[in-house]
Amino acid sequence: MSSLFAPLSAAEIADLVHWRRCLHQEPELSLEEYDTQAWLLATLNALGALGVRKVGGTGLALHFGRGETDRTLLLRADMDALPIDEQTGLDFASRRPGYMHACGHDGHMACLLAVTRRLIAHGHEIAGHVVVAFQPGEEGGRGAVKMIEDGLLDGRWLDGRGPKVDAAYGLHLWSPLPVGVVSCAPGPTMAAVDDFTVVVRGRGGHGALPHTADDAIVAAAHVVVALQSIASRRADPLEPVVVTIGSFHGGSAFNVIAEEVVLRGTARSYGKAVGESLPKWLTQIAKSTAEAHGATAEVEYQRYTVALRNDPEMADRIARVAKATPGVTSVDRTLRMMAGEDMAFFLEAVPGCYFFVGCGGPHAEPHHSPRFLVDEAALTVGSDVMLNAVAEFFGE
Repeated sequence: MSSLFAPLSAAEIADLVHWRRCLHQEPELSLEEYDTQAWLLATLNALGALGVRKVGGTGLALHFGRGETDRTLLLRADMDALPIDEQTGLDFASRRPGYMHACGHDGHMACLLAVTRRLIAHGHEIAGHVVVAFQPGEEGGRGAVKMIEDGLLDGRWLDGRGPKVDAAYGLHLWSPLPVGVVSCAPGPTMAAVDDFTVVVRGRGGHGALPHTADDAIVAAAHVVVALQSIASRRADPLEPVVVTIGSFHGGSAFNVIAEEVVLRGTARSYGKAVGESLPKWLTQIAKSTAEAHGATAEVEYQRYTVALRNDPEMADRIARVAKATPGVTSVDRTLRMMAGEDMAFFLEAVPGCYFFVGCGGPHAEPHHSPRFLVDEAALTVGSDVMLNAVAEFFGE
């Protein structure tokens, strides 16, 4: 076996864990990953990387391979953290109050660093091309779009001489799965993510004289309930749809009828037709329901990501590779969720697979929890699966 694709050594695993802990201590929010970018750049340079480019603002990209063939594989990891105050008690907990790597992106970067170190030393063994991308702004920042706009997929990022990407792989540590489990479902795997704001306006008045006012709170409450009919009555029952109101703000005093209420929420879907219909359905229901209660409603609707779809053949490849990787105890082909991921923009443009690597321990907390933990044994599993996936893609 080529040393490029051999399992990580004990020394490499030690560095992998060290890198993850360094990154965990210095989290930054979407599109603000300046220190993270600088740390990655310094680490890559220390490893001997050449030609590292800044792409997508705070992102980075590198290129490897002999280029004897045009076949090109993209490997991607996300960089950003969340506005969460960490409560893990770890020795290497976040040193930035209010910020935390609570979704595993620190581990994703560390895994890709481990793979990149091998490519730095042995990338010349690959006849085709490998593009490595550290992507900013996954948590709502549309960092994938920014990298695509900078030419990551068509080669413009490398002075117009870069290879055109044919396929893409990425991984996500996943605490609901135990260490050793890898999941790579074909087809729709993560949902399109939409964000909306509904402003309900009525006519204020005295709380003791409701008949002289148009209560925005009552109207908004009915809007919240009515929006649930989108999933139960508007969408095909076989199409997954979620409509969630995450915040409800209105009113100023116990005896004052509110004149305005602001609702914030998210809608999630898999199907393209359903996703395109959601803004229309939501606007119609919000406006008509508010009007039925003497109020008005204005809706702002924004789409963050498209649904993430794994190419069936590429998902099959990851399944075969994972089954042959030491440390993998089982391979799941069914995991799907209504969470979103802007890796979807890469997989909309090229075939690929975004796979999940179990990192949950006996007391696993959900992602985005202030107590979120990663079993660091998962880092080795993820890195080895990715290395083997590169080998399989190029026929090694």
